[in-house]
Amino acid sequence: MEVGESLVGLKEFEMEVYSVVYESLTKIVNCPDSWKQCDGETQYALSHMVSKCQDMGLGLPPKDQEAIELLSKEIRAVGREFLQGSIKPVKVAISECPDPLLTMPLQEGKIVLDGWYDSDPLDGKREHSWLQYHKYNKNREEVLHNLLGKRAEQAKLTGHENYVDKVLQGSMVGGSKGVREFLEATHEQVRPAAREEFYDFEKWKLQGSDHWTNLGANKVNEVVIFPWDTHFIADEYRKHWIKQENRFFPSLPDFLSVGSVIEQIGVWLEDTYGATLIPERPAQGELWSPDVIKLAVEHEKEGLLGFLYLDFYNAEQRKGGPCHHVIKSGTAHTLPISVIECNYTPGNGYRPPHISIKTLEKLFGEIGGVLHSMLCRSQYAVTGTANLPQDTRLISRYLHEKIARNPTLLNHVMKHHTRQKIKSRVKPQAVSCISNALHLMRTHEIEDHVTLGMLDNKLHTEWTPTGWSSTEWYGRTLEGYSHLPYVEGTSPHLRFTPLYTQGGKVYSHLWCKAIANILYEELFVMDPFSRHAGEYLRENLFKLGASGNPRQMVEYLTGSKLSPERLAAALVRPAETSVNFNAGYFVFKNTTGEQWWHRQISTPESALISRLASTHPHLVTDSGLPKLPPKFDRSAVLERVAGKEGVSQSRGQEKLLEKGS
Repeated sequence: MEVGESLVGLKEFEMEVYSVVYESLTKIVNCPDSWKQCDGETQYALSHMVSKCQDMGLGLPPKDQEAIELLSKEIRAVGREFLQGSIKPVKVAISECPDPLLTMPLQEGKIVLDGWYDSDPLDGKREHSWLQYHKYNKNREEVLHNLLGKRAEQAKLTGHENYVDKVLQGSMVGGSKGVREFLEATHEQVRPAAREEFYDFEKWKLQGSDHWTNLGANKVNEVVIFPWDTHFIADEYRKHWIKQENRFFPSLPDFLSVGSVIEQIGVWLEDTYGATLIPERPAQGELWSPDVIKLAVEHEKEGLLGFLYLDFYNAEQRKGGPCHHVIKSGTAHTLPISVIECNYTPGNGYRPPHISIKTLEKLFGEIGGVLHSMLCRSQYAVTGTANLPQDTRLISRYLHEKIARNPTLLNHVMKHHTRQKIKSRVKPQAVSCISNALHLMRTHEIEDHVTLGMLDNKLHTEWTPTGWSSTEWYGRTLEGYSHLPYVEGTSPHLRFTPLYTQGGKVYSHLWCKAIANILYEELFVMDPFSRHAGEYLRENLFKLGASGNPRQMVEYLTGSKLSPERLAAALVRPAETSVNFNAGYFVFKNTTGEQWWHRQISTPESALISRLASTHPHLVTDSGLPKLPPKFDRSAVLERVAGKEGVSQSRGQEKLLEKGS
């Protein structure tokens, strides 16, 4: 009883403190003289804090404040219940289990499914595992309905039309209307390419993988592609494409050495951002495992930037690949601390620890998130990267995933370890082939993201307790935005955890991928090691954190307005091109890092020039050769970076200029 009374008293004291802070903030914001004395970052920080206080109910009558506080607690409780149900394994009695699943592990005499087998070559196993795992669950749907109702009520109390408008305050998209416009524009542009991709899926499913070279020759409507088909067929298509295109170059590494990857990431960081990874001796008891590595991140001019912990082998329960945690955000006054956590398999006496190319992409994405926090130098903690809206915070992650697909970068990390020897390089043609394969069969993924983003938006804006159920909303949304059919008796959206963890913000992944594609083509496509591009990105995005309007920052960074049509085109164009234009030319650096040159691969010159001229005219000279990345002179800030501080172009560009390429 005494503990409970103490907690209640503490909460009342906190609300009193918040009320005093809120009153002081509103006085400054509403006083023209005081407001003019604040610089831009301070004004943005004050506005952000006032908005957060209003979301807590401050400024409202005490009765409404209590209702908002109670709703917040209930939303967290219901959200945890939905989250637990969405990841809960399915147990199927042996008597009801289809034959393809009888080989699965047993628990208390039942087959246990903790997921569905999307990569299994047996069609029946993929189908029945998907059907059982996504089977309609009435209790789980009632939990989701309860969550949606409480979120809508909370939004009304805080003065917002719907929950999406509430959570998207300060974001680039602005609100639910902007989300709809972006997703509709993306759907309109991706649908023709997705339809052609589904014809390829149908051809594959009808004829089998032995006839893969004839995919797309005829439009076939005799077969139906189901949700359990797309992932497997797309992966098989890429594998066969690599095998066919690489028939003269058999040396294709399937796995990458972790040690080699980290070594080359250090080289890339030094070349691109001027940052060096230095092993640091930890204090006694500082590390939670002897396998954890502590690194100091030092800049060549600014000194220590922060600390990074690498935990590659201890996250046994992780299924989603690498992730990063920001322990302390970087500001002008504090050093950031971050952790990258992975679930890699340790090596043994015969083979060092290794990762796949897909995992390499995810690792680079997490490094991008760490860099955004590590290089932030905002004035206040409230304007650090932790308070960035999600449709800005994910840009760095997806940009660096895109960089990981670049053939120049892949060439540096592809050291293939076998029992006999270590192959320090694979052939350039093989690298280019792998890079291009990573871009194949991607439009259906964009379509899936559009469907889920639109479902998330509709559930949080149009759902009502007396209207359609969430399963009916899912079926209708799938019918309108996807080529996949709705399977009766299933509810895959009830397994979609972002409906709780990222409610109203599911669209942000597509939004940030589009911006990342624009930045990649402008800055890194010809040289992922470009120091000039790295410094430009750092000065105009990373350093600023959340110190200003995110849309203005990104529009300045990309050089034009972010219209829904432009973002949709940036998403769809790379995915609908069967062979990425990197196949023709790319910058190649040798083992010592001292010699650079352009290498033309087997793509016919006329076709390459035509493709470059049509899709990337700013990258092609009159002679058909690709241009080097331009010297960015959009602002005095960049001029200072490239001029007064003496930052030169990357070594690769210097060598290319010396050779007159």
